[in-house]
Amino acid sequence: MKRLIIPSALVLALAGCSPVVRTHGNRVDPERLAQVQVGVSRQSDVAALLGTPSAEGTFNPNEWYYISQRTEQTAFLAPDVTERQVVRVTFDPATGTVMAVDNIDPKTAMDVSPVGRTTPTAGHNLTFMEQVVGNVGRFSKSEAK
Repeated sequence: MKRLIIPSALVLALAGCSPVVRTHGNRVDPERLAQVQVGVSRQSDVAALLGTPSAEGTFNPNEWYYISQRTEQTAFLAPDVTERQVVRVTFDPATGTVMAVDNIDPKTAMDVSPVGRTTPTAGHNLTFMEQVVGNVGRFSKSEAK
């Protein structure tokens, strides 16, 4: 019996050390990206080839960004970003054709952490029971007619 328990425990321990790989965002296939032609392809062509962009330019809606990243996480450790890709497609506002396709170097990008604060609101927060009891008698059949 001990001969089975020790190898099984060893296999389970090693399986826990294998990394969990996750891919987020819209990864652009290089073959499809090569089909996007400057001065020829239109926004509809780019959307058909590459899909919906991850983001549009905040101040310039004629810039589309395709952003993806691959992370690996081993056991309880924090995930490591192993690959990041950012592709920017810029369109001519007058004609809607592609003006430029750029692969942005991920080393020049900054990591942005979301702020964990919440916006305060007026009043007080209702508990679950206050919400349930507060709705009792609020709706009647006479109001539904």
